[in-house]
Amino acid sequence: MIADLPDCPRPGQVITIPAEDPGPAAGALGFVLEPFQPLREQFIAITGIGLEDDGTGTDAGLRSLRLTAGPDGAQVAVMAAGQAGAQRVIFIHGSPGLAEEWRPFLADVPPGRLHLAPDRPGYGDSGADPVTDLQAHADALHPLLGPATQPGVVLVGYSYGGPVALRIAADRPDRVAGVLLVGAAADPGLEEIHPLQEVAALDFFAQLLPSELASSNAELMSLRPGLEDLAPDLAGLRQPVTILQGLGDTLVPAANVDYLRAMLPEPPTVILIEGADHFLPWTHAPLLTRSLDCLVASLPDQAPRDLSAGK
Repeated sequence: MIADLPDCPRPGQVITIPAEDPGPAAGALGFVLEPFQPLREQFIAITGIGLEDDGTGTDAGLRSLRLTAGPDGAQVAVMAAGQAGAQRVIFIHGSPGLAEEWRPFLADVPPGRLHLAPDRPGYGDSGADPVTDLQAHADALHPLLGPATQPGVVLVGYSYGGPVALRIAADRPDRVAGVLLVGAAADPGLEEIHPLQEVAALDFFAQLLPSELASSNAELMSLRPGLEDLAPDLAGLRQPVTILQGLGDTLVPAANVDYLRAMLPEPPTVILIEGADHFLPWTHAPLLTRSLDCLVASLPDQAPRDLSAGK
């Protein structure tokens, strides 16, 4: 497995990491199973089977927080580790997903950082009621950005968490210093609703689903209009953006990268992994960590910054 980047990429650079040679036997099996790859990814995304934590790392210093997310008093549950008052990194999970999935990235936090992983509204300990609006998810996480006296945060957005991160960065350029997108949805033209999703959204069937699957279906069905609303605001993003994308991803295809490269005013740094699927936080965790370290190291300073007027 590719574990690292030999050097940090330059801003705006596009890097393609070749797939490892699986050998003749595995290669032949992969060819036979290739047509079933979309079903495999959908199954894993829904069930989480195969994405279990291997138990490495340490939970020393890991703590749980609850923050008020808005005027209605709703609470957002957060896992936290690291140094209070230090550079914040906020990990935003996909759909469905949980803060718990980021536990390996909250183990052994580098000095000078505070890592935070929230349960988005509708998931885990942040309530069972579905939140369907992309803007509402972004607004719910604003309290995690911290006070203006602290350095700007870095957002790590995976899958659906990617557009949530972009929405936050567009809304709060004064508090967001950089964005790392991992298999992130972005292009509204690529979002399609399957007929089964419409059936699952009916009240009778939605009540039969586990709450997290009901939340996921509800927010995914309204993702396209959320991305359409986000689109004109992408031109105002001046923060450095790094994109990590598997070229074998059938859930969030690599065409989203082309869209972001066309829409963002500053060329994003792009790391493409040949043959990799959608589940990069599990399959390529060291590469994600390295990409995050490079992004944090590239920030010009650790002081609070206002990026609304450009660099």
